[in-house]
Amino acid sequence: MPKILKIKDPEKVREEIAKHISSSADARFVRRLDVILLVLNGHPARFAASIFGINPTTVQRWIHLVNNHGVEALRDKPGRGRPSRLSEADQSKLKKEIQKAPSEFGYDQARWDGKLLSHHLKTRYGVELKVRQCQNLFRKLGFSLKRPRKIPVGGDEKKREAFKKNPRENPP
Repeated sequence: MPKILKIKDPEKVREEIAKHISSSADARFVRRLDVILLVLNGHPARFAASIFGINPTTVQRWIHLVNNHGVEALRDKPGRGRPSRLSEADQSKLKKEIQKAPSEFGYDQARWDGKLLSHHLKTRYGVELKVRQCQNLFRKLGFSLKRPRKIPVGGDEKKREAFKKNPRENPP
């Protein structure tokens, strides 16, 4: 009997694959073709949907597209989604600004966050975005939000450092 191979960290691998599929128009097109091939091979749309983790209604919509307009209809249309309120040049300029400390622009904060970016965009670019949209913009520009660690006031610095080095030997 052959040995069954297993992926070491399946959730991480699944997330990485989903990220690649969603970020590439070609990958999305090929995925849709794979789903249609399963249906062509006699599998029900629900089965194909469950294999790829998508909604069965989506598979039905793809089948109708192929029937009415051919396989090329499964490709993404150009210009999907709402256009950005910031031009490509402004996004590039903003990315360089975010790499600098907020203090260089006269802000009191030590780190960028969604609220500060929203304010910065409004005052510097005349563009109003909500905090959540700004958080998404961070990701789009290749940044991740990091929150500062909270340190309790009045703690013994030496004990804290000793605990960080070996927490099992130094119970609280």
